Amino acid sequence: MERGEIFGLLGPNGAGKTTLISILTSQIRGQHGEVAVLTEDPKNGARLRRRIGLAAHDLRLSDYLTGFEALKLHGRLYGVNSKNLEDRVNEVLRTVGLYEKRNGLVRTYSEGMRRRLNIALAIVHDPEIVFLDEPTIGLDPYGRRQVWRIVWDLKTKGKTVLLTTHYMEEAEFLCDRIALVDRGTIAAIGTPTELKARLGPGKIIEIGVECTPALAEDLSQSLPDGRVHSQGGLSISTENPEAVLPRLLKRFVSDPGYGGARIVVREPSLEDVFLELTGRSLQEHPRISEDDPQKEHNRRFWRPLANHFHGKTDPNSTGEPRTVASP
Repeated sequence: MERGEIFGLLGPNGAGKTTLISILTSQIRGQHGEVAVLTEDPKNGARLRRRIGLAAHDLRLSDYLTGFEALKLHGRLYGVNSKNLEDRVNEVLRTVGLYEKRNGLVRTYSEGMRRRLNIALAIVHDPEIVFLDEPTIGLDPYGRRQVWRIVWDLKTKGKTVLLTTHYMEEAEFLCDRIALVDRGTIAAIGTPTELKARLGPGKIIEIGVECTPALAEDLSQSLPDGRVHSQGGLSISTENPEAVLPRLLKRFVSDPGYGGARIVVREPSLEDVFLELTGRSLQEHPRISEDDPQKEHNRRFWRPLANHFHGKTDPNSTGEPRTVASP
């Protein structure tokens, strides 16, 4: 990542975006490879965390604090000068559009307000890098644009932002560069324009019909000038739409069996690039297998903790209840 840029990790749920952020912010350790954040090894977590801010996927905060109290608490934890703390809190509240709601309990905040408060918590100590993990998930279009404005404001103030998302238009609108992430690997990296240029100068033709494997195979053989994609509906990428369109019109619009299918010609998008590179849609939600290592990690971590508080013994232990130390 370059200093001062908005860098996006774009990929479907389960691609590894949150895991990567957890490694970069020193919450978990990678199993192999090398990591450097602001030239620091994330293993030196205490030193690194004063220089970075994290708005995690979920708001980790008591519902019975006010927005002002929550930010003041975080500022103290991060060592913000006590003389300037209240001024800094009010400045951040104005930045995220919550100043008028600063004395309201967090439990009364709407989802959009909670998302903006989450970002405020990440920036109250004026970090150099801000990590935003799916900051607009579940928001309506208006709420998403409010968050976009905050992200742009961070960039104008010289902050470096790492943003994870599975919303194509969000990545394209906000990010200077994007890494397309699939199953824990980077499929491609570049500016939005560079990534879309990988598909060449052609167009995307979308057809509003259900695509069966037989139909996809038939079209692949009959349309040598186009590449057929059947993930998330039927679409065809082609550099010669003038030659392909007449055949599609004859096949789908004139044939009463397809009920006059709708056909749309459009410019390529990042979704198309991802589909071309991986064969998968950005909106896929892969099932987590029983032998998934992260799931096993969660099980090993949380079960002893739960057993301790409920007075139970971990059946995988030696038989003695475990003592859980305070953080």
